[in-house]
Amino acid sequence: MQTVAAHRKARGFALVLCVLAAATAFPSKAAHLEYVTGVDGTITDVTSQRILFFVVEDGRPVLRVYNRVTGSLRTVPDQTGHTPGYEKLTARGIVYGVTEDDENSVYEWNGGTAPIWNDGTPRGMFVSPNNKRYVIWPTWRPGRYLNLRDVQDYKDTLIGSGKVIDTADVTDSGEVVFSEGPAPYNIFRYRNGQTVQLTNDGSHHFNPLTDGINVVYRKQVTDSSWRIVMYNDTLGEVVLRDTSSDYFSPHLDYFPSNGWVAFTRPAVPTGTSYRRIYQRSPSGQVTTVSPAGVDAYILAAWSGQVMYVSKGYLYLARPGATPVLVAPYAEGTGSAYLQGVWYVHFGGGLYRVAL
Repeated sequence: MQTVAAHRKARGFALVLCVLAAATAFPSKAAHLEYVTGVDGTITDVTSQRILFFVVEDGRPVLRVYNRVTGSLRTVPDQTGHTPGYEKLTARGIVYGVTEDDENSVYEWNGGTAPIWNDGTPRGMFVSPNNKRYVIWPTWRPGRYLNLRDVQDYKDTLIGSGKVIDTADVTDSGEVVFSEGPAPYNIFRYRNGQTVQLTNDGSHHFNPLTDGINVVYRKQVTDSSWRIVMYNDTLGEVVLRDTSSDYFSPHLDYFPSNGWVAFTRPAVPTGTSYRRIYQRSPSGQVTTVSPAGVDAYILAAWSGQVMYVSKGYLYLARPGATPVLVAPYAEGTGSAYLQGVWYVHFGGGLYRVAL
């Protein structure tokens, strides 16, 4: 246990040194990271007040929640003996899951003596991005559905017709988008108690994300080629990324936020394919985000601002401004836009991005 903790602390310290070195090397193009707070563990999620992190004890992760306002530190009680994962903060506490041979479940903990058990799998579990009030995850009845959980009212709603697949998404209003069969698979939207089918052209449609304005998804054109397509109620379908055989993933290659959509397109300038990030504004204007010639993918997005990763570094792009270097990037680095400010966390440290 001491070896694991020491390794994580050393990695965090090394990253801080790299940030300082990078900022010194590129003073006109680098943001400044301001230390906010730290925890004795590895941060996995943050809100404006709370930090969710884990520590390794006896070879297993233990989940803890630190409240930056009150200073309280709570340990999530473990009564299962299994390894928790997929953990996220909610409006009342946290949700997490277990995926082991003898158990596949979702747990909700709101500060009580024992977590609440829920049927389903955390694979495909998502929490509404800002208010953290709604959680979705796949479940069986039999057939595969989505369970929409309102953690404020402790209310569950079963969504779908028994053939829900792949990635789904949920907004702060409890709106859900998902893909469902039988083939050809289509995109559906659940809103205010009603489910509406959004696609119906004979193609397969997968992995939808939404901000409540636009729905963005992967459209299969042939067995080995796909497009990134955006749908809204006014325009219908809009192709953002033309047909190609290059694989792409939700969030990393497309990310809707408040009417904006960040997305990638492949380029092959010298025989080597790379992804360049673009952005569509609410008015329909498409602009480039990342520079030409280097591979890049999206880490986070908010209203026209994009945190992206390229060549081992994290950058922040804003409309009408040159992207700025934020920090070296390592696996496990996270970013969040909270109350008008960007934050970055790695290891046990939380930092404010000062521009």
